[in-house]
Amino acid sequence: MAKTHFPISIKRWRFSHPLIFEQHRTAAMLISAAILAVLSLLDYLTGYEFGFFIFYFIPVAIAAWYGGRKEGIAMAVLCGICWYASDRLTDHPYSRPYFIYWETFMRMVSFLTTSLTLSRIRDMVLNEEKLLVELMTAKEKLNLYNREDDKHTQ
Repeated sequence: MAKTHFPISIKRWRFSHPLIFEQHRTAAMLISAAILAVLSLLDYLTGYEFGFFIFYFIPVAIAAWYGGRKEGIAMAVLCGICWYASDRLTDHPYSRPYFIYWETFMRMVSFLTTSLTLSRIRDMVLNEEKLLVELMTAKEKLNLYNREDDKHTQ
């Protein structure tokens, strides 16, 4: 994505604005990966009886919101793989051997859906800001034109 300068201050959004970490995008992705590593370890150490599934959405959301679509999809796939590895390593008993693959597939779909949804919302927010800037620029030009027109009519 090309860098866009927005005259609207993003300070008011603090850490929730998608571009707040634009210069530190790699750091945001590393933080997301570190959270995934900690979650995977906790998931493994606590065993299959404690469900950590919901917490895997945190790194997916961080990657999709601050990184974008590709980063979000990559993190969603990584979360699916880590969940599978953790579940496999804890010797979770299933009544049928293929159930673990079904569970992994369903979690992967959930992670991907979350990633694609958040990255789409991110793109919509950024597009809305771009349109607002264009509108404000057009308004300034119109005001300038009206002032010049007023000078000529006096």
